[in-house]
Amino acid sequence: MAIGINGYNATFKAFADFAQQRVEANDSKAVAKANLPQPLAGRNIMAVTQSRTDSIHKFSRSSDACAANDITRTIFKRAVIDIFGGESKIPESVKKSMLLSDFGYGKPLTARRILAVKTAIDNFNASEFVKNLPETLDVDVGGETFTFDKWHYKRIVSNTPPAECPRSLDELKQLLSARISNGREIIRDVLAGNGTNHAATPANVADLTLALHAAALRHGEKLPDGSFSVADPDGRLAQWLDTSSEVYIRTSSHIRGYQQMQVDGHLNMPRGIDIPEGKNGLMAGMRTVHYGTVPDLDTGGSGPKRRLFLKCETFGVWHNTITKDQINRSMSPGMTTRTAREGDWRESISHMFSFVATRGADATAGGARKEHMTHRVKVALETSVANLKAAGRKDLAAMLEEGNVKKAGTRMLLHNLDKAVTLAPEDATLRGAVAMIFKAVTNDAAGLAGDLHNRLGNEIMIETADFL
Repeated sequence: MAIGINGYNATFKAFADFAQQRVEANDSKAVAKANLPQPLAGRNIMAVTQSRTDSIHKFSRSSDACAANDITRTIFKRAVIDIFGGESKIPESVKKSMLLSDFGYGKPLTARRILAVKTAIDNFNASEFVKNLPETLDVDVGGETFTFDKWHYKRIVSNTPPAECPRSLDELKQLLSARISNGREIIRDVLAGNGTNHAATPANVADLTLALHAAALRHGEKLPDGSFSVADPDGRLAQWLDTSSEVYIRTSSHIRGYQQMQVDGHLNMPRGIDIPEGKNGLMAGMRTVHYGTVPDLDTGGSGPKRRLFLKCETFGVWHNTITKDQINRSMSPGMTTRTAREGDWRESISHMFSFVATRGADATAGGARKEHMTHRVKVALETSVANLKAAGRKDLAAMLEEGNVKKAGTRMLLHNLDKAVTLAPEDATLRGAVAMIFKAVTNDAAGLAGDLHNRLGNEIMIETADFL
């Protein structure tokens, strides 16, 4: 039976702990003298390797030492056999690392050999665990169960170093549950003004995104590709993310309609934080967090409220077309940005190719939840504008198109529509536009959570109540 089910047994763990201690002490050839069960409890196992001038005998080995070595190797071999439920079930890769041909009379078991076997077992365990991952996984978080799909968590497992890989589904569930709980706590504290309780490390930023995935599942929504729109009325989530030592200012084709606005006294250019893959990484094989602010649309308090835009992406884009002036004007108070590092060019080039490949893609294709204005709503907007112009109301047509509306999304369109209705409540053509646009918006958002007046397009909307 593979250790993905049973884990290490106590005897093997004693050997592995001993070997790790010896390697850390720069003595990887040390002979095993672990604190083992009977008959070796408390006994000092060692190989005698004293040089002699005798030309016939290069080494001297006492019979006691040889016997002790034999017993140690036998116990080690049995420990490995027990892990797999029989000698015939030991994988070839593990047998090869054990070098069973070396298990002859008097030959010591070194720390180096023990760790080679452990590495082989870890590699086998990780590959078997990934191979047998279920299609769905139920994760309990604070008494609530969330069902994640395999594509959510597979890369988290497969990109974790084998020695750190979960050995069972229970371990994986515990890992995800702890990370989601941490992400929830971060969001609650940040929204309450206690963001300094948590550093915006890559791991904490990634946990925040896992909490968003869980909140989406509560609404029956999933995010294989696309973006989150998160209630952030005071901008605290965005400001907390800005404190990360890994953040950088970047260009983006997302939330274009808001990038040239001023938010908190600085230019509202998007940011990026790259996240290492593995057990503390992002879901769905993503490796970078792209975020920015979707600001209030008027200062009178009646328009759509400020939100955090957040999108996990496959590739970072540290090298981009943003200018130094834009970077300087986009920095929030106290913010610092990371410098270039090895791999940034590769990531940025890959991001460019990915960008080109997705141009013109449907914002809803394949279950995608992208924030772009949907095709149906664009058609309703374009038809309404044409009808208003034909009716001699170019002023109302221009009002609908204000604020780079196609890039700013549905929330800007509905905001513009409200202003137009206030100006000309009796205009028949405008009333037709209202009906047409609202029908398109409500059809596209049917069954989705969130206030229509704050929706950009097809993104997943998360509210403050999701974390209370």
